[in-house]
This record gives sequence, C-alpha cells and structure tokens, in this order.
Amino acid sequence: MNYLKKILWVLFVILPISNSFGAMVTEVQNITVGDSDGTSKSINGVQFNNDGTKMFVIYQQNDDNGNGPRFVEEFNLSTTFDISTATYAGDSERCELDDGSGATDGTFRRIFDLQFTNDGLSFFYAVGNAGSNTLDHQTIFRFDLTSPFDISTCSIASDTVDLNSNALQNGSNAGAHDGVKKNNRAQGVEINDDGTKLFVLMTDAADSGDAPDRILEYNFSTPFDLSTLSLVTSAGIELPNATVSNAMSLKFSANGKRLFVLSHNTNFVAAQISLDSPYDTSSFNIDGSVDLNGLSNLDQLRSITFSKNGLKMYIGNDKSDGSFSVDKIFEFNLVCPFNIIAGKCSSLAENSNETGVAEAQIELARKTIEYSTKTALNRLKWIRRNKDKQNLTNQNIKFNFSNQMLASLTEALKVSTLKNKENKNKDVFYWSEGSISMGRVGDTNISLSKEIKTNSITIGADKFIDDNAIQGVAFRYGKDEVDVGSEGSNVDMDAYNVMLYYSVPKTETKYLDTIVGVGRLRTDITTAYDGKKSAGDRFGTQLYGTVKIKDEIKKDNLTLIPSGQIDLGYTLLNSYIESGPSAKNFDKQSIQTKHVKLAIAAVDKLLTEKYTLKRHGKLEYKADLHRSSSLKYSYVSDGTKIDTKLQTGALHNINGEIGFDLIFSENYSVFVIYERSHAFGSGYTDQIHIALGYLPYKDTEYAFLLTGSENLMSQFKINKKINGYDISFNLNDDLSNLGNNREASINLNKVF
Repeated sequence: MNYLKKILWVLFVILPISNSFGAMVTEVQNITVGDSDGTSKSINGVQFNNDGTKMFVIYQQNDDNGNGPRFVEEFNLSTTFDISTATYAGDSERCELDDGSGATDGTFRRIFDLQFTNDGLSFFYAVGNAGSNTLDHQTIFRFDLTSPFDISTCSIASDTVDLNSNALQNGSNAGAHDGVKKNNRAQGVEINDDGTKLFVLMTDAADSGDAPDRILEYNFSTPFDLSTLSLVTSAGIELPNATVSNAMSLKFSANGKRLFVLSHNTNFVAAQISLDSPYDTSSFNIDGSVDLNGLSNLDQLRSITFSKNGLKMYIGNDKSDGSFSVDKIFEFNLVCPFNIIAGKCSSLAENSNETGVAEAQIELARKTIEYSTKTALNRLKWIRRNKDKQNLTNQNIKFNFSNQMLASLTEALKVSTLKNKENKNKDVFYWSEGSISMGRVGDTNISLSKEIKTNSITIGADKFIDDNAIQGVAFRYGKDEVDVGSEGSNVDMDAYNVMLYYSVPKTETKYLDTIVGVGRLRTDITTAYDGKKSAGDRFGTQLYGTVKIKDEIKKDNLTLIPSGQIDLGYTLLNSYIESGPSAKNFDKQSIQTKHVKLAIAAVDKLLTEKYTLKRHGKLEYKADLHRSSSLKYSYVSDGTKIDTKLQTGALHNINGEIGFDLIFSENYSVFVIYERSHAFGSGYTDQIHIALGYLPYKDTEYAFLLTGSENLMSQFKINKKINGYDISFNLNDDLSNLGNNREASINLNKVF
C-alpha cells in the first residue's frame, strides 16, 4: 500500500508538468513556404502584422558553413490569420538582412526568431554561432522600417555589442554561463510592448545536455535602444532539461503573463510558462509541455507565434525531406487564448477583448436601473416645477386592442384634461419621455474601449392624491448598444422596466420621492476573435429602489433645490452558453447597485405674454459604492471552472445638467435636458432627454394606437376637422415584424 501511495504521489507531481494536449489544440492546416527553388533554407521565425493580413517569415539560405544569405519575406493573407490564403508578395517586398554578422572564418552562424514592434516600424532577431570553441559572439539586431510593416523599406538600425560578456550573462536567476562557448547561443528574442525590456533565449547549442537552456531578462534604459541593455539580476528562468532541450523561439502572450518556447530537435515539444506579473520572469510556474511531433508529425521546430487574440498557434517547422529541408508553417486552433495545457485556461480578465464584453454587460445592467429611475425623477421634477399649471398631461395616448383581456386593462387609462386647478386631484395625467445617450469608456490595462449608445421611450400616468402628494406608474423600453474595441465585439440589450413612483411633501418646501421598479433584460452578446465570432443570448431580471429628499429655497424668480439620494438595485443575469470559437459556459451572475448622491439644482423662471420659460441646471456628486461583480464560467472544451471578479466604473462621479421648460399659451410645452456624467478615471456619458406636450383643441384628435392580438400593430394618428372636412394622417408600423413594415397615409373625407 505504501508503494501504491508513492506511485500515486509521483504521478500527481509529474502529470501537471507533462500535461497532454487532450482537446486543447487542434491542427487546422499547414503550408509549404520558401523552398520552391530547390535550395536548402531554414525557416527561423514567423510573425504577423496586427490585423493578420500579412505574414512575415525570416530565412537563412545555407552554404557549407551555414552562412548563406538572410532575408525576411512577406506573404499577403486574403483571410486574416488564415495561412491557406497566403500569397508571396514578391522579391520586391523582401528585406535583405545585410547586418555584417556573416562569418568568414568557417564558424557556423545562424539567425533566429523574429519580433516586430506593435507600431510595425521595427523588427528584431537574434544571431548566434553554432558551437565553435573559438568564437562566441551572440547578437540581437534591430531593423527599422519607414512605413509600418513594409519590409521593403528596411534598414539596419543597431545591434548589441556582445551578449556573452559577464555583465550581460551571469548573476541572474537564470544561472551563469558555464564558460563552454558551444553551450551558449541566442536562439530566441522578445521585447515587451513599450520597449523597456528585452528577453533572450540562450540554449545549449551542442545539445549536450550539460548546460541548461536559459531565458535572460534585460532592461532598456532607452526604449528599444539595444546599446542601453542591463541584465536584471533578480529575474531570469533556468529551463529544466526535462522540459525542453535545445530551446528555440520565444513568444509572450498578448498580456505578457505567459511565455512559450520550443524544443528544437530532441523531444519536439512546446513548453508553456506562466508568470505572476506581466513581462517579469522573477516569479513563474512551468505549466507543462506538449509533444508536437506526436500530434502533427513535426520535427526541427524553429518558431512559434500566435494570432492577435491567442486562439490560433503557428509553428514554423524545418523538416528534413531528401536532399533539402522543407519549410512548413502549421496552424492550430486553441480552446482558450494563449494556452496549450488542459486545466490552465486563463481568466477572461487577461484578454482585453473578452473583458470589455463582460464589463459592458455589468455597466448596461447598472445604467438601465439608473436611467429608469432618472426618468421617473425627471417627471416628478417637471410636475413640481409646473404644479401651478392647469395641464399636466404631456401626451394624448389611446390604446386599442382586439385582444379582450388587454382591452380590459386599458379602461383604467382614459385620457383626461384638467379644466381647473380644483379638479386636479380627480384627474389622471399622462406623459411620455424620449432620451438619447452616448458615452465612451476608455481603454484600461485589462479592457478595450467601449462606445455606448442608448435610446429609450417612457410612458407614464400619475395623479395627485391627498396632501398634494403624487403617485404614478411608468413603463420604459430602452435599447442599448455597446461596441467593444474595433474588431466587431458588441453587446446589444433590450430593457423593459416598470416603475411605481411616489412623491409626498414633508413641509411646504421639502419633498420625499420614492421609486420602486422591476425590469427584464434580453442581451445579444458577440465576441470577435481574429475575424471569427462567438455569440450568445442572455436574459436577466432587475429589482431596484430609490429614495430622494429635497428642499426648495426660493428667492424671487430663482429656486435652489439641494437634495440627497440613495439608489439600491439588484440584477440577476441568467446562465448562458456561447457558440463559436473559445466558447464558454457562464453561470448566473449577480450585479449590485449602491449609489449615494448629493446635488444642488437651480430653477429660474421667466414670464412673457406668449410663454413661460423655466431654465434649470444641476450639479451632482455620486459615490458608486459597489462596483465589482463575480463572474463564474468554464470553457466548453475544457470544463475547468474559473471565478473572475470584475470592477467597473469609478468610485467618484460628477454629473452636470442643464435644461429648460418652455410652456406656450397656445397649449404647447417642451421639456429638454442635456446631461454629462463623468466617472473619474473611467469615462463619460452624454444624455439628452426630450419631452413634448400638447393640450389639443376640441376639433383636433391625437392618438397612439396599439392594435392586434397575435400580430401587434402600432398607429400614430392625427385627425383635424376643417369646414366639414376630415383630414387624417396615419403612420402604421408592424411591431411583430421588428418594425420593418411601415406605411404612412393622408386621408381627406367629407360627409354629404
């Protein structure tokens, strides 16, 4: 039994290090490049431009000493990141690498790896000798381009002096060079996004197994300037011989928290290393390695790279085939971004695209509550500002349903027009409000920018009750659209909210406003990955409430209104499963809303014979006390549960508002508000509210009709009687057909 326990313990320790592919990686296709002329070349690096429309391959044509011509070739891709659509751009687009490092003493020197800067204006590669005992000179070269990713404009910019000096080799966590020149060759290079760090893969070129392969980390005192290197002694990785041998090519994930290397020609594996901090090799874990030869019959592995979002992996392979080697590029699909090991899928918070989509859902849920509440509060403010007016009806609306049950519900919604102030407690007043909002949340260190658009319409009914209190009900429909980044990710939400609101005077000037609401959400979610999309539908429910206390301080025509407000809300988003690449299974998600608001508003009244103008403004501080939400999910093809906490918005927010009420003696009224909400360090939202009111003459009728039982139709209708003639304008819309069937008509009738 003790022996069994020991065996199980060994298996437990070893298996994470030698994790199998399982279903984490799938070969898609491979193409042959560079060997059509029958000469022996070595593919030593593959890289793409940012949008995947260009692929670059670095070669070396071998002579007897392996010191033949070196060059970078360009391929155009008609489908992004799809290597089967690659076509050679031609010799005119080739970059000849005349770097002056070609050996003339018979030393076997080669170029390795290829790394572009994000702006496409520079690229780097390594040059190392193949194991001479008399020459040991490892170099990193930088070439500059005059146009982004246009390699035909290349020219050498700089190079390192000698990476084999003690100051640049020894004293780090990667261990020291053993002094045997053949056991040290630069075969991989990477640079972080801002050009402050350089990483070099040093390998045992003789493949003797005596010297471990190492990853050295350097700092640039001047970004991208190879002459300003210094070794980071507190970092570096010494690679176990059991993990990789004759390591070649070095590649980071997009966020710098994962690192990949290849084992060139012994065990033919790709190794994955996770870092605790981006681009920091001082603390790491070797997740495991994968046998590429067993998966796809690869050997002579030379380069590794990924698509922009990490769902495709590409391996450059120099496979021996008769008299010369055949250079091939293999394309693989990954279950989750920048991961080849089962059970090691990273949090979506490490992918700015996915994070942006997840954040957008949280932000929209909270904004729906805030906008719904704000609409009801706008109505109460309008009533208080205009409580001395006889007409408080802002809309003349009729409902007509052929469905008897729905028709019975409309009996309680009869339009009434206030004839005098004394009767206002007996009247039900109807109103409507439309709003348009646009906003932007900028890039963060984990999320892409978001463009937010919201359109909404609200209809409501209210009445005065005892003690000059107001009670009412409102229905709001909102359409929200969020574009995440620039590659096609978006979140579209339909929100349906019902609110009960109540306002009661505590004194002659103080009022207490209370709102309780419920909502239903339907969300279409699309996440773009390298030209392909994952999609899902998600539903949710909401419960929320608001309490607001305000006072009115009057002086002449000016009224100051200080207020305090508390908003509480709870949103529950249902579970859902995505379809498409990197599909995920999301659990239910709860989102809380906790706001404390302090504001000062002002109203100024101007009276004329033709109209009354009330100008108003507000300055408000909002503290968002609950900005985090836990997100639990798993990748469909992996199953490992991941729990991620996301935080959106800002603790401190300032909202400004200006607007006016314009009330004409001819029974027209206009209500307009422009609002800017600014979240410190996060983003802003611009919102416009517009409400129109009209007390019609008796010979003019206005109606908004909803008709139908199974197929719902809307009709906006205006009837006017002039000298015995009936003139009508009709606008019809088929709502059951998503508003795609519309017609307008004008009719003239006379009864003889």
